[in-house]
Amino acid sequence: MLTRIEIDGFKTFRDFALDVPPFLVVLGRNAAGKSNLFDALQFLRLLADGSLLEAAQHARGEVTELFHRYSDGGRATCMTFAAEVLLDRSVTDAFGDTAPVGHSRLRYEVSIELRESRGLRPYVVRESVRPIRRSEDTWIATFAPGLAVYSSRTSDLLETDTSDPARPKFVIRQQKGAQGRPRELPASEATATVLSSLTTANEFPLLYALRAEFRSWKLLHLDPTALRAADSYDDPDVLGANGAHLANALRRIAQETGSADRPDGVLNDLSADLAAVIPEVVGVGLDEDEARRQRQVQVVARDEAPFSARVASDGTLRAIALLAALYDPRGPGLICFEESENGIYPERLAQFVRHLRTLVDRSLERRLTDDRSSLNQLILSSHSPAILRALRSADGTGLRRDVVFVDTAAKVTPGSPKSRVTRVRGVSAMEQTGPGLDVGAVVSPAEIADFEVSEALGV
Repeated sequence: MLTRIEIDGFKTFRDFALDVPPFLVVLGRNAAGKSNLFDALQFLRLLADGSLLEAAQHARGEVTELFHRYSDGGRATCMTFAAEVLLDRSVTDAFGDTAPVGHSRLRYEVSIELRESRGLRPYVVRESVRPIRRSEDTWIATFAPGLAVYSSRTSDLLETDTSDPARPKFVIRQQKGAQGRPRELPASEATATVLSSLTTANEFPLLYALRAEFRSWKLLHLDPTALRAADSYDDPDVLGANGAHLANALRRIAQETGSADRPDGVLNDLSADLAAVIPEVVGVGLDEDEARRQRQVQVVARDEAPFSARVASDGTLRAIALLAALYDPRGPGLICFEESENGIYPERLAQFVRHLRTLVDRSLERRLTDDRSSLNQLILSSHSPAILRALRSADGTGLRRDVVFVDTAAKVTPGSPKSRVTRVRGVSAMEQTGPGLDVGAVVSPAEIADFEVSEALGV
């Protein structure tokens, strides 16, 4: 679970920081930077899985376009990320070895530099991982008391040693007792992160668990064409980022969660959730074509014959796919979902969001009594003010916990050129900005009202 993200020098971000609760709506107009935030999370995920160049090539834009551009046309030559996470209690690698996670709160930092040697190429110049101590862990105390485990370890698990500027090195410290010398890797021309090089859970379990956390993040950009497509029996059974293989994913989820009493497993719960949001729909099934060895999602409607995904509405299919991702026993962790309002009537959007929030809350409650239970985290991006009706009101500071507002603003920093950046502000739950709130860091109800009007008019 992601608990905090900091970004500097990537796309529209300079000195950006955001605490991330288990459920969060990122609200703002188009081109405010919502997609760039998801791009940053995608980039971190890819950095944990392969080379830096591969991660850059899968991001939107050329490599140089990932670095922040200033108003005078210049470009930043360094980007940095920091991510704080809550890890699962154990981690299993690709070889089936399982290792316990004795400290579940870590902070990861990485810096990437654009160099002109051999053409413009990015290099990892700094990487570090340190444990977050219980005494400094305000996120857990606020959002998930009792869900973290802590050890007495205070030293960094991974750091970059630059004591010899000519030969910098990454230092990975042993995690099983005090025995063993640290592992060292050269850091002068690193084209991949240290995390991406870890392949087993036993030697460095916390670092491997951190890598597994990043790799589990899902960013859904659902395409109605992919959602409607039938699956071959030989196709993958994991939901694609664009919604591909929904039918196979639903069948696997039913098989992995089913029992003698409930052969369809959580598919029954998914159907109930869908019916709560779309009253004319009572369930989700699968149409098996044994002759063609194909499988299609089937929607069961009230007082109508079941119909296939080919004729289902975009909103219905998007809701099914998101629910499938939340219920997937293989897919606990962070899910980012863009433009959650697409295809859903505004009057139903609030109900849908409330239901999603309930599913996330339930996963937190289950984890308190069952360490093996999956944790769900959901970040929704939206430009629909109607979504605010579904969100809970304030904490003790007068701010909503589950929504932030992003927009752009001019930023001038001493020693740096001016540029337009994405900023994030809290949303006040009071009619007027209350005492003790930093007005510059809070969106007032009046500003939200103006946002509602402009969105309604399409301006």
